[in-house]
Amino acid sequence: MQPFTVVGFEFPEFDLPGNFTFCSLYPESCPANEWSNALIHFLSMRDEYLFVLLLDDYWPIRKVDNVGIETLAEYMRIHDDVLRMDLTDDRLYAGGRFDVDSWGHYDIIETPFETPYQMSLQAGIWNRKLMLDVLVPGKNPWETELHTQPPEGMRVLGTRQMPIRYANIYKSGEIVQEQLDRVPQEHREAIVQWFPK
Repeated sequence: MQPFTVVGFEFPEFDLPGNFTFCSLYPESCPANEWSNALIHFLSMRDEYLFVLLLDDYWPIRKVDNVGIETLAEYMRIHDDVLRMDLTDDRLYAGGRFDVDSWGHYDIIETPFETPYQMSLQAGIWNRKLMLDVLVPGKNPWETELHTQPPEGMRVLGTRQMPIRYANIYKSGEIVQEQLDRVPQEHREAIVQWFPK
């Protein structure tokens, strides 16, 4: 029942569940090397303080801890210097992590500002305004992750626990079978029926 917004250039070629809405990312399609332009445009038109970004090739493989995510969002509302709260194990294994706090049932960790992939697009809660402050126009998603460096003082946090556990189903437009195999069997059988022949 979680409200969910699908953001893209074109409406999906299938019906969305009742709790899903579609919103256009940009007035027209744009090349991959201008992906950040579309994201900047979209975020500039919104007014949410925080949002969760989950790319379409990341498929949850267990129940998402919605209560935990709301708890972490509360932490970010109190700490307005937090750019991103990682919802996976990305910060846990990024290197140089250190313990910061505990909040609800989560242990909060941080990585130094010069740590690679501070702008990782793995599932995370983002401060919309701070993200707009650091996004660089004319970047594809991979360049955004690798070459966008938040300034010192803009914090990127994570947890020792994983509110979202997912499989990265696609790589270079191809299904990655070992990742698909991580999806529980009963869901995998239904999902495979959706794949184009």
